[in-house]
Amino acid sequence: MTVERFLARRYLLRKKRFTFINIISLLATLGIAFGVAALIVVMSVFNGFNSLVTDIMISVDPHLVIERVQTETTASPAAEIARLLEGEKHVQGVTRFVQRKAMAIAGGTTRFVQVRGYDPATVDLVSGIRSKVIMGTAHPRDPTAVLVGIALADQMRLLEGDTIVLVSPTGMQNMLTQYVNPVIYACPVAGVFDSKNKVYDASTILLPLPAARSFFRLSADDASFAVRLDDIDLSATLAERLGKAAGPGWRVRTWYDLHKDLYSMMKVERWSAFILLGVIIAVAVFNILASLTMLVLEKRRDIGILRTMGLSADRIRRLFLMQGLWIGLVGVAAGAVLGLTLCWLQATFGLFALDSAFIIPALPVEVRASDLAIIAVATFVLCLLAAMPPARRAMRVDIIDAVRWE
Repeated sequence: MTVERFLARRYLLRKKRFTFINIISLLATLGIAFGVAALIVVMSVFNGFNSLVTDIMISVDPHLVIERVQTETTASPAAEIARLLEGEKHVQGVTRFVQRKAMAIAGGTTRFVQVRGYDPATVDLVSGIRSKVIMGTAHPRDPTAVLVGIALADQMRLLEGDTIVLVSPTGMQNMLTQYVNPVIYACPVAGVFDSKNKVYDASTILLPLPAARSFFRLSADDASFAVRLDDIDLSATLAERLGKAAGPGWRVRTWYDLHKDLYSMMKVERWSAFILLGVIIAVAVFNILASLTMLVLEKRRDIGILRTMGLSADRIRRLFLMQGLWIGLVGVAAGAVLGLTLCWLQATFGLFALDSAFIIPALPVEVRASDLAIIAVATFVLCLLAAMPPARRAMRVDIIDAVRWE
């Protein structure tokens, strides 16, 4: 054991008396521990909600969406996009779809909805929406039968076998300029699905693709492509490559882009919580600075004696730096143990329950090694920075003034 390490431990762990400096050091250690534990728990909860939201979204939405830009007249034919996707080795499934707004009428209730035309033969390769059907059948024989979200079905009082009237916006536009009847479909309700996405469930009606094309007066080239990959992490890279290959007439969006506002809000909340809880650690670090500064003032004579005995100024500096790092080490270790224990208890026993209106019974937690590493490294760096000013002050103590009255 080096002299610096021995003295650093002796200064921190005084057995004979408990001074005000020790109290400040203890408060600094506790502050770091509670701050690290709070950060681990809060970041894990945010990770849990993020993963939960992502799982819900991608269980219904594809990993990539390739859609024609409405204002572009020089777009490549849809057949070329299909051939382009066939050449991608990471593409696991492809289906065509159309999606437009329409007006829905049932039982005297009118709603504006998103009508999504799906290909019954290939939709299951990309989306699990048909596995979310909780009432009726997900495989209707009627080519005009629809699947309705549970929230929309509740608003319009629809059950299996009821009829919902869809009014196409294309027909309404023509009605304003010509003496023609709007395009109206009376569709039987084949089933009701519950995707756990309240926005999706409250606004979406699924209609088989041939009927949807006829309803919106669309050609085969007007269809968009939904793509599922074998690795969701490749979505951004593949979207960029496909966007360049497809040309200016097509737009490629990832699952993240489809819900960018939601994820951006979650990211802002995550960083806000990180900064606010980081204040706890900042206060604890300031206590380290204060306790070590007072310790240097108290140990001026000891420093002078050590210098006269041959201990270099650099080793004096390392002595006080080591004290700051030890406080940080104990605080981080204790906080990590406390935070991980709380996360384990929450994941195992669900200590913090949620209201029955939520889709999960308790707060979700997901501990990530990257978060632990960032919190630990950042805390150590702050402790080191806090210990530097007192350490530099200690190495600059004048030997003669320090031992003059000794």
